[in-house]
Amino acid sequence: MLLAMRAFPLFLALAFAGLPAAAAAQDADEEEVYNDLLHADLPLYTFDWADAWPRQFDPVEEPGVISLGGCESRVRFGDWRYTPAWAEKDKDSNWLRLENYGVFHCAANIYRADTRDELARGEFSRGLFVLIGKGSAGGRDYEMWALQDGFVPGSTYTLLAREVAEGDGAVTRFDVLQTHCPKDRVRRVRGLDVWRSEYCAIESRTALLSLARRMLRRPFLGEFVLVGDALPDPEGAED
Repeated sequence: MLLAMRAFPLFLALAFAGLPAAAAAQDADEEEVYNDLLHADLPLYTFDWADAWPRQFDPVEEPGVISLGGCESRVRFGDWRYTPAWAEKDKDSNWLRLENYGVFHCAANIYRADTRDELARGEFSRGLFVLIGKGSAGGRDYEMWALQDGFVPGSTYTLLAREVAEGDGAVTRFDVLQTHCPKDRVRRVRGLDVWRSEYCAIESRTALLSLARRMLRRPFLGEFVLVGDALPDPEGAED
């Protein structure tokens, strides 16, 4: 099922409120957890990819009906909560808001905040949710998704999975995948004291899907779940 907006430019706010950085497990016997930054110098997915959302749909042509078109999405808009797999839900969660940018130009506005009531004024970016392929792990079949965040200079990526058994309806939940960069894709510069420059250079759709399928075999980093419609700004619309 698609979520469609035909009438007004609804400003969509989507927030990945600070996924945790790469972290070692507490005990030496535990497997290390990775969340390397994935970046492509140009966006890997454009609207020539049939499963990039939100996207335009064609105007309806019926006698006596005028349609200006609009945007549709498989990912439901509203307030989402990201919870790390090892966290206490109420203590360590971060919040995201998803809304559609507009009618003629479709994109997801992205807001990030530590608490839900801060989302309206949270950190902002813009991007797309992309169904990048299929994968299997543990005897289960998954849709492989990515959040393509930003357009200039290039895009960063969060890898997501959705079990096929959850159905074909609007997406309201994702598992968040770890990201362990292949050694030949690591980019870094030395000589910046404590300031980190390292990231994982992803140069093709094939490379992103390959990494996502490998990460599907690791424990999930956390979950990303729709909680409800966007809350109004408690401080009002005006600055």
